[in-house]
Amino acid sequence: MNRNILIISNDKLLIKQDKISSDYNDTINIIEGLAKKNYLSFFCRTSHVIKNFTSKKQKYKKFLKLKFFDLNRITNYKIFMISITPLNFFTLLFLKICNNKTSGYVYLRSDGHKEYYYKYGIFGQVLYHFMFRVVTSYLKIVTVSKSLTGLKKNYSLVNPSEIEKQWFLNRVKPSLIKPKLLYLGRYKKEKGIFSLINIINLLKTDLKLNIVGTNKKILSKNKKIKYFQELSSIKSIINCYDECNIFVLPSYTEGSPKVILESLARHRPVIVFKDIKHVKKNFRGVFVCKRNTKDFLNNIQFILSNYSKIIKKIKKNKIVTKKDFQNELSKII
Repeated sequence: MNRNILIISNDKLLIKQDKISSDYNDTINIIEGLAKKNYLSFFCRTSHVIKNFTSKKQKYKKFLKLKFFDLNRITNYKIFMISITPLNFFTLLFLKICNNKTSGYVYLRSDGHKEYYYKYGIFGQVLYHFMFRVVTSYLKIVTVSKSLTGLKKNYSLVNPSEIEKQWFLNRVKPSLIKPKLLYLGRYKKEKGIFSLINIINLLKTDLKLNIVGTNKKILSKNKKIKYFQELSSIKSIINCYDECNIFVLPSYTEGSPKVILESLARHRPVIVFKDIKHVKKNFRGVFVCKRNTKDFLNNIQFILSNYSKIIKKIKKNKIVTKKDFQNELSKII
């Protein structure tokens, strides 16, 4: 049965009748999954330029972009809120004032408590906690990790993935002459990238680190480190993984990071720090280490010395695909 779903998002979206464009591939992934069996309306920030990621054309559904004063006129809908932000929070309160029967879901894809703390300190953490309490009193939780639900016991767990067929094709064996590390993600404090750079600067070992996703031109003082701008094509992202032999995720906070699935799909081991040890789950080939040079180097050396054995274990992983995730989401909604 088709439902009317109101998507509330803080992301900037370019919305046309048959497709949507966003800077975030996971947002597009969610929209495509919900559009299969539902009619979608949106309340979000507006973009007037085509973004990095665009949804596939939907033949039988219409996308409707709502303005603020449209919200008090819509009826017979379910909310799907993507993350808890001030914009999303106040939109929900306005809907609640207009319609006491407001219901639906909030999708938690990252740890807002920690993110707001790293960005704004104690005030940010208190603010997010307040918004979380209010939003989750009205909306059911759909989450990528149990760790994001606080003390809430009633939630639906999903396994987000953007992995499609091409990720499993034409894998390349890496060179193991020296460590070739990769970080692919945002250039933000909470992502731990500055901590990783500091560790690399302190190491005297001959290695290479590629940092992809800065959107800035950065000249490295350390010849071991190279910076690359954000990539949008899947082919170019796959090439980044193929050129490395170890992927590093240095974040202080994560929900269910897609880069782990991507790295394992390309048969590349992953190093994460203890702050996010929960992302290891049951995956083979993910190594948890302390945030210091000694333990980091020990993990690198262990991986390179046992690479063939580790790859054999990685091949036994069950990699959730984009189709799997969208089916999970569709069943819940």
